[in-house]
Amino acid sequence: MHKIVLVRHGEAAKSATDADPGLTDLGQLQAQQLAADLDKHFPDGQGVRLVSSPKSRAIQTALPIAARWNMAIEEEPRVIEIPSPQGLPLAQRGHWIRTLLDDGWDSLTPAQDQWRNTVKDYLLGLGAQAENTSKAHTTLVFCHFMVINSVIADIRNDLRVAQFHPDYTSRTELSLIDGILEVVELGSDRDISNLIQ
Repeated sequence: MHKIVLVRHGEAAKSATDADPGLTDLGQLQAQQLAADLDKHFPDGQGVRLVSSPKSRAIQTALPIAARWNMAIEEEPRVIEIPSPQGLPLAQRGHWIRTLLDDGWDSLTPAQDQWRNTVKDYLLGLGAQAENTSKAHTTLVFCHFMVINSVIADIRNDLRVAQFHPDYTSRTELSLIDGILEVVELGSDRDISNLIQ
């Protein structure tokens, strides 16, 4: 069995003009607290691999535990946040995301469908990658709200976009056994007023 832990990034600075905001001061504190907690669960990071979306908010969330374990973060574009519809201005992305939460995964554009399939295929390949390289038994994937919901919906075969509302730095644990992903435990749920970024 390979364990996959989907870690939502810490609180990010919301912006209608910056497509890649970093963490707020609170988000930095959340990342530090997360690192301390992860070190209790995985002492010295033995058998753990760190993977992150290339977005600043995800990388910055992973940095404290990477520093604590003296471990590299593998940037992985296949776990980046869902792409906006073509031509949608950045300032309208938040409204689009909030609208999408009440919709179904079957309403996506072809590009978004491809994104979703890419996320799933990447996660399914993690077990084989670990066997062939680092022998890691656990992969921590620092990613985003919609990535996590997409994966959970796929595992449940449920078309609802919002499966739950993962809080900042929450950890959703999956198991990967013989090419099948299963939900072990959902991360902590958050008030729906703070969903994007």
